[in-house]
Amino acid sequence: MPPSPLPLPCLRLVEAPMVNQSDLAFRLLAVENGATSTWTQMYHTDAILNDRDALETLLKSLEVGRTASENLCKLSPAPLLIPRKVGGEESEEGNGPMRSSAASFCPQIVQLAGNDPESLVKAARKVEHLADGIDLNLGCPQNHAKMGHYGAYLLPKPDWPLVETLVSSLSRSVQLPISTKIRLTPTHADQTSILAKRLSLAGSDCVILHARFASTSRRRNGPADLGQVKRVVQTLRDEGLLRTEENDGDGVRRTAVITNGNVRGWSDVVKNLEYTGANGVMVGEPLLEDPSLFHPSLGKLSSPPSKAELSRRYLELCERYPGTGSDLFVARQHVRNMLCPRSFSFVQESEGKAAEARSRADLYQRRSVVEARVKSAQSVEDLREAIRLFEGQEEKVVM
Repeated sequence: MPPSPLPLPCLRLVEAPMVNQSDLAFRLLAVENGATSTWTQMYHTDAILNDRDALETLLKSLEVGRTASENLCKLSPAPLLIPRKVGGEESEEGNGPMRSSAASFCPQIVQLAGNDPESLVKAARKVEHLADGIDLNLGCPQNHAKMGHYGAYLLPKPDWPLVETLVSSLSRSVQLPISTKIRLTPTHADQTSILAKRLSLAGSDCVILHARFASTSRRRNGPADLGQVKRVVQTLRDEGLLRTEENDGDGVRRTAVITNGNVRGWSDVVKNLEYTGANGVMVGEPLLEDPSLFHPSLGKLSSPPSKAELSRRYLELCERYPGTGSDLFVARQHVRNMLCPRSFSFVQESEGKAAEARSRADLYQRRSVVEARVKSAQSVEDLREAIRLFEGQEEKVVM
């Protein structure tokens, strides 16, 4: 019997897998601010099978995250997503996700990459007891993926049979929901919906489409083509393969769709979901700059935290959960992204009309001072000092 899929509400607002940035502390920060599920960074099967340190760090982050109070789901009623034993006996649903009125936790999905079915299954089984799902990376555009023939470089049509074998092998061998994160099919974007159908039939419980072509030279080659996401949704609907609220729970295995791309703020989340008809939206780099991007989903009970508050909270989580992937290098990157984003969005949150009176050069200079302090930080306390410097500059602007 296949495992139960993740509840649809938990696929609504998703934190994306990001290299060296999807550490536990950041994932928990995203959940505190409205994310309904989180993805780990991509792990190649070689790292899981041959790098003991990488595996131990991943397993510790999953084990801690599965019961961390910060990972409590804010949905109501909240589905229980952590596989566990009840009273020492397996639940009626076995190792798959189950529902409960007890404390409920957001799912943690492990993203794997590779092109060998046997190695992929072995790697998945290493994390199966602590993960809530396995995601197959079919979208990595980097050179190492090109050289290793995995990620987005499995999307050309001649490799589709191999991709189907990878997905079906995971689906048959692992008692967890399986998802696939893809990009537009090379050369002919319109074939993406055909691939999505084949992935669904192979056993993918969820297809996440980053609707851009892969490129080793540019991470973003123009805006995402959300029309292709809409096309995938319609194709699966026409084939009776789309999972919806109306047919959910009828015992038939279907596939959810998550859109990825063209999000800079909450209004984009709303518009993208309305336009594409997808079950959810996944956000990556914009969430690094503003981990409270999903905060409006929590309603008006509280105001979103400031950049300084988010940065300080992240460091608190790093210290609370050591050994889970949040070393100083990773922490510096996160604090830098939050305080000194490329978009200069940090300037907008408190400056108002004062910003109009300042030149762009002045804004850049202020950002550069903070950024230099973050980059030179040799300890968490140094990062806290950079946050205080940032706050002092903000106060000068609004006075």
